[in-house]
Amino acid sequence: MDFSPVPIGDQQFYNYIFIGILAGGRPVTAMFDTRGNTLIPEKLAKDLDIEYIDQKPIDEKRGFRRAKLSSMDIGNLKLKEVPVLVCKDKVLDLGVDPVGNVFRADMVLGWNVISQLVFRGDLRKGKFEVQTSDFRKPSKKGKVNMPVFNISLQGKTHKAAIDTSRPVTIISEDIAASIKVEDENVASTIKMLGLDHKEVAYETKFTFKIDEREVKVPSSQVEPALNGSDIQIVFGADLLRHTSWALYNPMGYIRVSN
Repeated sequence: MDFSPVPIGDQQFYNYIFIGILAGGRPVTAMFDTRGNTLIPEKLAKDLDIEYIDQKPIDEKRGFRRAKLSSMDIGNLKLKEVPVLVCKDKVLDLGVDPVGNVFRADMVLGWNVISQLVFRGDLRKGKFEVQTSDFRKPSKKGKVNMPVFNISLQGKTHKAAIDTSRPVTIISEDIAASIKVEDENVASTIKMLGLDHKEVAYETKFTFKIDEREVKVPSSQVEPALNGSDIQIVFGADLLRHTSWALYNPMGYIRVSN
């Protein structure tokens, strides 16, 4: 199994991950998004070799038109006739983040492409790679629009997902309530202030196990919308920012370690 390095962009916007690729032979910066489709704004699309499937937008508000990009290079991996969505420029106008960074990606590399490939990296060391040989066909599991895998949390197995379009990890209220405050000083402070633990869960480290390895992410935020859903833990870009990881997407297998 051979891997090729992929340049990591130095753009700053939340925890989002940006990589350098070639779109139709043109160098661009792409946001690495494990959820959704590959998006190319109209201002970039007009300069690329693109074959449109839709002559008119299938979504008037966002201007979505299905198309095929003639080629895409990710590291030394060369792809042909890549399915993309061309969109209005404003779709990728995400404004500024809380510290004033502007979203400067040229396009979004989405799950429809990422799901067909294997990636690994450790962004703390400036490492991001893509597999360039020994490809496997995607498994025929139920269709999902982001990576889904099992983790162990306090002895129980839970389904989790990775959505790198989210800056931080989100968890349901039920998961938050099950997390123990292990630091005695933190526990005593919570008790002294009369706070319910779930109110401060987002300030504490989130610890889980995958393949018997204990892994920590810096924080998690409680998201009531996840209550009762099949997936009550959705890791954000923070997971890939703070770990060594490998996403074997066609096989539906993920490795993570601190």
